[in-house]
Amino acid sequence: MGGHVAEKLFIGARKVTTGCSSDLRAATEQAYAAVMNFGMFGEDLGYMATSYEELSEEMKSRTDAIVKKILKESEERVTKLLQSKELEIRELSKNLYWYDYLDAKEMEKIFKGEKLEKEKVREWDNTASGEKIPLIQFEK
Repeated sequence: MGGHVAEKLFIGARKVTTGCSSDLRAATEQAYAAVMNFGMFGEDLGYMATSYEELSEEMKSRTDAIVKKILKESEERVTKLLQSKELEIRELSKNLYWYDYLDAKEMEKIFKGEKLEKEKVREWDNTASGEKIPLIQFEK
């Protein structure tokens, strides 16, 4: 879920890639497992451990609605978290672009606002106008 939400927030909803599809698939599978195998939403559906195929159409519909609710609530929580950490995420993104990789100590320095003392592997590309911009432009 995090990858999908991050793409929506930082590169724009119309530019979301298929790269986060495995994240969404895993979140959906976990939500169905929570409902159908672990009884975590028994108060809404009844405690059960069964396969989706064995459910009646009414129970499938109710299960689908609960899973949709779980995923929507997860998306909302992740959105709030990522928005609250926007500055840190942007600084990490820039530094990852410049250096290709960061270790834990380097990330701590970035969070503290300190500069890294290592050689950059790339700089911003120049446009035809000579203005320096990042290759990836984040939406606000």
